[in-house]
Amino acid sequence: MLETIWNTIRPFVRVIDVIIVAFLLYRAYILLSRTRAMQLLIGFGVILLLDVLARRFQMETLSWLITNVSSYLVFGLIVLLQPELRRLFAEIGKMPIFQWVSPPVMVPLDEIIAAAASMARSRTGSILVLMKEIRPHGILENSVRVDALVSRELLETIFHKDTPLHDGAVIIEGNRILAASCYLPLSSSRSLKKTLGARHRAAMGMSEESDAVILVTSEESGKISVMHNGEILSPVRAGELKSLLNDMLGKTPRSLAEIAEEKKAIET
Repeated sequence: MLETIWNTIRPFVRVIDVIIVAFLLYRAYILLSRTRAMQLLIGFGVILLLDVLARRFQMETLSWLITNVSSYLVFGLIVLLQPELRRLFAEIGKMPIFQWVSPPVMVPLDEIIAAAASMARSRTGSILVLMKEIRPHGILENSVRVDALVSRELLETIFHKDTPLHDGAVIIEGNRILAASCYLPLSSSRSLKKTLGARHRAAMGMSEESDAVILVTSEESGKISVMHNGEILSPVRAGELKSLLNDMLGKTPRSLAEIAEEKKAIET
C-alpha cells in the first residue's frame, strides 16, 4: 500500500526537488550578481573548464596542477563567500512562509523623508543608504557603528557640519541606523552630470554594487536625488518621496528611468 502511494507521488516529489534547487540557485545568483563575489565564481568556473579541457586533450601537467590545488580552491571559495552564504540563508528565512516567525520591520519613511526635506532646505549634504537584501559588510566594518532607531533628529544631527560623523553616508536597515561615516565606492558612470560632486558619485557607486535605495541631499543646490540600480532621478520633490520610496523598496521595484519618463509625461 505504502509502496503504491510512494510510486504515485514520486513524480511530484521530483518536480518539487527541481523547483527547490532552481529557487536556491536563482536566489544565490541574485545575491551574488551585484557583488564582487561573482568575479570569484567566474574565475572558479574558468578553472573547472580548464580542468575538463585538460582531461579531454590529455594535458597531464595542467590536469595534475588543477587536481592538486582544487581542494584548496574550494576551501578558499567557501571562506571568501561566507558573507554571501549567510545572506542566502537569511533570504530563505525572509520567505513569506516564514514571515509569521519574524515579521519584517517597516522602514520609518516619514522620519527619513522629513530629515531629507529639512537637510535639503538647509543645504546640508547627506547620503542616506536604505538597505534591501545585499548587506555591505566591508563598508560596515570600516564605519562608525550607531545601531539606533531611525529618527529625523538623529539623522540631522549626524550630518550637521560640526559633528565628527557628517562626512560619509548613513546606512539604514529596517527601522535602525546601523552605521554612520560610511565611505562608499566612487562610480565612474558617465550618466552623472559633471556638476555633481563626490557625494553623488559615491551614492551612484553604492547603487551599482548593491540593491540599496540611496537618497542624496546636495549642499550646493539643495536638491534631493534618488539612486537605485545604477540609475539616478534628480531632482525629486519632498512630496514625491514617499510614493517613490515605497515603490523602490518593494519586491518588484520599477526602474528610475521608467519613473522619470512617467514624471515627464505628467508634467507635460
